[in-house]
Amino acid sequence: MKTLAHLNIPITIIGGGIHGISIALRLLREIPTASRQIAIVDRHPEPLTQWRLKTERQGMTFLRSPAVHHITSDPLGIVEHAEQHNRLSELAPPYSQPSTTLFWDYCNDALAELKHHHIYHQFEVAKLRWDKGAGKYPFRLISTDYVGFRSSCVILAIGSDDCVNIPPEFTSWQRQYPNRIVHSSKFSVNSQQLSKDTGKIVIVGGGLTAGTLAKSLCEKGHQVVLITRKQLKTEQFDFPPIWLGPKALTEFASETDFQQRYQIIQENRGEGSITPEVMEALKNTANLDIYPATYIRSISSSKHILQINTSRGVISNVSRIILATGYKFNLRRYGFMEELIRQHQIPLVCGFPKLDDNLEFHTIKNLFGSGAVAQLQIGPASSNIAGANLAYERIKEKLQDYFFGHTHLICKIVRN
Repeated sequence: MKTLAHLNIPITIIGGGIHGISIALRLLREIPTASRQIAIVDRHPEPLTQWRLKTERQGMTFLRSPAVHHITSDPLGIVEHAEQHNRLSELAPPYSQPSTTLFWDYCNDALAELKHHHIYHQFEVAKLRWDKGAGKYPFRLISTDYVGFRSSCVILAIGSDDCVNIPPEFTSWQRQYPNRIVHSSKFSVNSQQLSKDTGKIVIVGGGLTAGTLAKSLCEKGHQVVLITRKQLKTEQFDFPPIWLGPKALTEFASETDFQQRYQIIQENRGEGSITPEVMEALKNTANLDIYPATYIRSISSSKHILQINTSRGVISNVSRIILATGYKFNLRRYGFMEELIRQHQIPLVCGFPKLDDNLEFHTIKNLFGSGAVAQLQIGPASSNIAGANLAYERIKEKLQDYFFGHTHLICKIVRN
């Protein structure tokens, strides 16, 4: 058993998801002393827990991202892993998208490195403080159970998991029927409760999560209704691939107005789309009704059965409503950041922080961002798996300077 209490940690990564793990693995492989100077902290007991739960709950069988995008720096890593284990059939055309099981097995091999170095810690951050002028370790991290330690450098590798988007019109309805109307992040297609449902399951949303949930539930024999605000859109990826190339990124960086950058991101990520493979499955599903360009006017209940009045008519005999309405990132939604934002006047644009070219916060030295946090610098790909590599390329020069300039700093991990 290890504890971080009262230690001085040179570099702390907050977030044990795709971005946090990817950055840590790259540092471990590129810098020999990194294993003695890094700590990853996350609320979950194991790395990538949130990602794994998300794919399992939706019944996702294949990733949207191509095989070249994953948690290690080797672009052919998953392909070679598939070849070695005779699993090439789990790379779907046309871009070799890996199955979720293949991706997870590949990740497990890489995660063995983290376990070997004992750098991952279950630690839910309650407060993050920066005491300017406090010496080599100006950051103070305090957990929800009041364990504290200090750090020289912090990387925020957090996503949008705490920022679920509930459309305003659903707020009162959800309060009325809390067990019948839930966000997709709280729903699982494998729930035993579903076996008791005799009515229709209504999914609200037009993105891949909505499509995947509809596909999975139909395959399990449920009668499903998919309601979307606009016409369903089919796209292989959730942003144009040009946003991984230097031309688009250079043009994006040349835009000095961060509000305009936000608009560019919104325009290029759109309001959600469904992959051709999932869309084809939905078209061939008999127990699915699709209501495109439809608005919900009211929701009522009788004997625990819901009735939905829409702009296209009434949907009766509804057991539950799943809001696949995505997430709306706002750094203020993370409680441990509130005090820091207020005290140091961290500038935000629509909830996203302004970072410099190295993904460092404008007002706080040695505080960096990756994932959704870095969206105003990295662009539309920032939150995706591919965005982890783009973020590391921005951060690594500063981190490597830090390592090679502080080789005398050694983190003593207490083992009980």
